[in-house]
Amino acid sequence: MRSIVPWLALALLTAFPVYSQPVETALDLEIMDWVTFPHYDATRMGWVPDGSGRLFVTTMSGKVIVVEDGVLQPTPFISESFEQGHEQQGLLGMAFDPDFANNHYVYFFAAMPGYTLQIFRYTDVGGVGVNRTVIVDGLQAGVLDYDGGGMTFGPDGMLYFGVGSLHGYRDPDVLTNAAGKIHRVRPDGTVPTDNPFYDGAGPNVDSIWARGFCNLYGLVFQPGTGRLWANASGPGAVQIFSVSPGEHGGWPDYENNQPAGYLSPVYSYMPGTNDQYPFTPTGAVRQNGVATFTMMGDDLESSWYRKGARLLIRDVEDPSFNGDFYVTGHPSSRSFTVDQPEPDAVSGGGRLRRWPEGDFSMGGMFYEGTRFPASYSSNYLYTDFRGMLHRIRFAVDGSVATDDIIINREGGGGFVDVSKGPDGALYVLSYYGVILRVTPTPEGQALIVSPSDLVIPEGETQTVMVSLAMPPLVDVWVKVAVQGGEGDLSVVEGGSLRFTLENWSVPQFVTLGAAQDADADVEHASFTFTPTQDFPVVTVHARTEEDEVPEEPANDGGVDGGAEVDAGTVEDAGTFEDAGTLEDAGTIEDAGTVEDAGTLVDAGAVVDAGSTKDGGTVPVHMEDESGGCSAGASALPGVLAWWLLSGLVWRPLRARR
Repeated sequence: MRSIVPWLALALLTAFPVYSQPVETALDLEIMDWVTFPHYDATRMGWVPDGSGRLFVTTMSGKVIVVEDGVLQPTPFISESFEQGHEQQGLLGMAFDPDFANNHYVYFFAAMPGYTLQIFRYTDVGGVGVNRTVIVDGLQAGVLDYDGGGMTFGPDGMLYFGVGSLHGYRDPDVLTNAAGKIHRVRPDGTVPTDNPFYDGAGPNVDSIWARGFCNLYGLVFQPGTGRLWANASGPGAVQIFSVSPGEHGGWPDYENNQPAGYLSPVYSYMPGTNDQYPFTPTGAVRQNGVATFTMMGDDLESSWYRKGARLLIRDVEDPSFNGDFYVTGHPSSRSFTVDQPEPDAVSGGGRLRRWPEGDFSMGGMFYEGTRFPASYSSNYLYTDFRGMLHRIRFAVDGSVATDDIIINREGGGGFVDVSKGPDGALYVLSYYGVILRVTPTPEGQALIVSPSDLVIPEGETQTVMVSLAMPPLVDVWVKVAVQGGEGDLSVVEGGSLRFTLENWSVPQFVTLGAAQDADADVEHASFTFTPTQDFPVVTVHARTEEDEVPEEPANDGGVDGGAEVDAGTVEDAGTFEDAGTLEDAGTIEDAGTVEDAGTLVDAGAVVDAGSTKDGGTVPVHMEDESGGCSAGASALPGVLAWWLLSGLVWRPLRARR
């Protein structure tokens, strides 16, 4: 079977036309090939959360490539060894420990020899991984790339990972095996007893946290909600879920048609489609600026066109109905609405077309930063292996408002991951050994400062990264100053930065600190970043995170710290000990102002090891004719070619169903 699929794909390409998305790349984006490397098996990337600017890239063959300042380093972080066969051995996922600043742990998800899945960690020592430690072992692996691989740390400090369906057919959904599930364990691999299906000595796999998902390539937590977003690809639908503990995504019984009691996707699309469907004779009705379209026949339910999907409406007899629109709702199972600020009207004829959106979703992230326009803030960005970067924007109620393809390189893109770099730019990883750097089209010179809002624990520091948006005509100096904070917030290091034609895009670091004090008052300050040239000043807002030391009672018998002022009148500097012979320690300042108990550099301030990054993907989705779940890629070139080609083939919906 495997030996004929590439030839079958070529035959199909000659039989059916291939359609492409009409927009190659959003007009407001600039894209460059940032790094290339001789590995056609990249699966995941992640920025090391220590301010070093290092980027780790995992590969199926077992190497973890290191990129620093845009240069491929000669020594890999680790070099595991995997055979590349149809059973897909290799590295599928990666995540950094939330406490990386102290323990330097990096976790990897791998399909091991002997059809088992394993999670292990290495310790970063001098830029090289040492002390390999197995965290999770003995999970069954599948064949033909059905293993999943998404992995991330949650806000609760637990490690979450996704196991695929493992086989090319629809296994029954049971809690006694790991397949088709999202799992949750402690960083040492032990299982929390509050997992929803934990039964101790019972038959359940205790690590199961949610179930009913075909193949889980991407996992990432949405900031501010605590919900885990999961990219799951199946033979009939690519689905994006927002998941809570104990929920059921419907697999293997339901796929994009979940009934009550199951979790429906927040967004979905059919793999490899370019379908057209006609409307009923009076199927176009517009009233009060909202147009409702009713589809003819029973081939397609409106749930296949989720809210936010972009559709082309064409050939309606009244041409005012035609155009490109986003779905806004579903009055019935055969109809959908779009916004059309035109006069009320009724018409017949016409059809919809939905452009191909890809074949299998991979890594995803929520954008938080200042380099891109404010309209990108909190957007969900995710890759599809067909060579597409999607952008989801949200409505006020949190539902999907629009899904757009902002980069389209179908026909060979092989996009597997997306991440925000230390400079605020987007980086897109291709399975085929290329990292793209994506920036907004510059409207003029500007400071790029990230993050723009900080919480600094008492006695500790946080780091802010600064660069320029475009090459300067002359050297630019940036001065950093603080306003407010009652002296508790300050610039520790990097108060004066210089940018030249050579280093303008390389982030420079400013360390901000919060002094240790004895009160429980939260202090606020603004740090201004002022360039010597005529372009805008940038302001970063910061506040302290207090230790919440309780105030001592006034006049508690504390020792007099000076001639006439009791050291405990306002704030007691010490019950039995004088804070100073000639100086009152407690009237305004506490005794700990001079010395900051924290370190000068917080190694984990800038990049969150697990909150916005999904821990793992597999390279390619594959579908067989058994109706099984879609999957990742083998490293065999012939199989990869077939997957790529088959993703371009137009298939009528009836044939797929």
